[in-house]
Amino acid sequence: MLRLTLLPFLIIFLVSCEAKPVKDEYGLSPDDKGPILAGLLTNSLLRRNTDGTTTDPVTGLIWQTCAVGQTFRAASNDCQGSLRGSTLNPLDSVRFGAKELAFCDTKTHACNQFTSIPQVLVASSQIGIAGTSEAFQACSSLGSTWRVASPFELKRLTEVGRNSVLANFPQTPEGDFWSSWSNEQDLLGETALAVSFDRQSFGQDKRVIKTERNFVRCVRNP
Repeated sequence: MLRLTLLPFLIIFLVSCEAKPVKDEYGLSPDDKGPILAGLLTNSLLRRNTDGTTTDPVTGLIWQTCAVGQTFRAASNDCQGSLRGSTLNPLDSVRFGAKELAFCDTKTHACNQFTSIPQVLVASSQIGIAGTSEAFQACSSLGSTWRVASPFELKRLTEVGRNSVLANFPQTPEGDFWSSWSNEQDLLGETALAVSFDRQSFGQDKRVIKTERNFVRCVRNP
């Protein structure tokens, strides 16, 4: 009789202890929303200027709005390349004129600092092997203060996702973007660090053979 009396209370106790589903909005749990909203707030501070640059007030960095090879169009405040592609698609809707450049023309330490970390791109070889960096030359040709971005600077742009990048850097081509750092774990110096801006691997770090060609975005300090 005692067991029958306790049975309803046992059932109520078990029901009250049942795990409640986590309430989410738009497919995001409360744990997910915090970092995402923080990132959106941070990158919302990026300011696209009318001179073809984008300013990050948090870091003070000034970016080229367009990737190397693209042309800034003030009238529409966007990026577009010279006529190329097919007759039906002369404006190259895939790359929008962006050029793919090599980190170095040799798979050695010829284009970067060798004895210090990080092993940053340099203007001329510091070892007994000649080497030329298309990426370095492309940014330095804009002026002495312009340089290839570091991997951390590129990663910051990817913090809130691809849509935010496209909002601040229109017509960003899909693919890897070179950073200015050689892969310090590669003793032979054959590879350098890049960051993916492809929708399938957005924000991922890449280690790429230096003679391969990737996109470049130039940056300068204030």
